[in-house]
Amino acid sequence: MLSEPRIVTRPDQPFAAIRLTLDRSDIPTDAPPLIGEVAGWLASKGAAPAGAPFFNYLEMGPGEQLKMEVGFPTDEQLEGDGRVRAGTIPGGRFGTLTYTGPYEGLYDANVALGDWLGRQGVPKPKPGRGAGEYDSSLLEIYETDPQVEPDPQKWVTEVVFRLGD
Repeated sequence: MLSEPRIVTRPDQPFAAIRLTLDRSDIPTDAPPLIGEVAGWLASKGAAPAGAPFFNYLEMGPGEQLKMEVGFPTDEQLEGDGRVRAGTIPGGRFGTLTYTGPYEGLYDANVALGDWLGRQGVPKPKPGRGAGEYDSSLLEIYETDPQVEPDPQKWVTEVVFRLGD
């Protein structure tokens, strides 16, 4: 189930994340375990997540490996290390919708948001093709913890495309 898409303005968002390059088919096995690793890293720094975990897709193309980050928003800018990097997703305009259901439906949710933006006259973001590293971020924010809610039909994920300033 999809919510009505909308365009919102968000402030700068500091984060801590692990960056990886992988094939799309490896996302379900390689990316989710990193959520716990980043949470543990934050705890070791005396910090806590300032929201739900996210996947941030930075570069992708048909048939290519993609570059992504698995992380959490933070309340303040932290100092990263070799494994966990800290940064800021710049504020600005974002297209967003909420998807409720199993993760297999997230691709279609991303397509639906991109199509809606196109009908609004807003160019679809193209990760890896923007002027800056986070100018074309495509985020999936995992609002539901599957360990708390085991029914995938109830999992809530916010799909967010950064549109710029």
